[in-house]
Amino acid sequence: MIQRIQTIYLLLTSVFYFCYWFFGMKWYVYGFEILQNKFSKDFTINSPILDLILNITSYIPLLILILCIISIFSYKFRSKQILICNISLYLSLFMSFYTLFYFYFTLEGLLTIMPSKTLEVFMYTAMVNPFVCSYLIYLALRSIIKDNELVKSLDRIR
Repeated sequence: MIQRIQTIYLLLTSVFYFCYWFFGMKWYVYGFEILQNKFSKDFTINSPILDLILNITSYIPLLILILCIISIFSYKFRSKQILICNISLYLSLFMSFYTLFYFYFTLEGLLTIMPSKTLEVFMYTAMVNPFVCSYLIYLALRSIIKDNELVKSLDRIR
């Protein structure tokens, strides 16, 4: 059903990733310029490859958002819902590790160009966001699996 707890988990994940994507895109581009400058000095990586990585990784939060919303509305098909949640969980875990990598190299440069302390707090929140969302997706997946097992146990002939 749509009024289950997993709907709240997936809806919160969708809202968090939308905020992560919408409000953080400008700062992500700034940080990626810092990352390009740092890697161009240390390694010989072509700029088109880094631009491709920027384009792909900048839309992964939006993809997770869409997958979570699709999962919310596919509540009648629990096996499909489990599959979609698994995909969004793996993408969210990828975003968690990518965020660690990204902020490891760009945190110092981003802190120097932040205009206010409020934006610094939001940046630290953005660092934690993929981890919180991964946990919420995990909780939703666990609840969906529990509901699926309950329905399967009721469908058996005793």
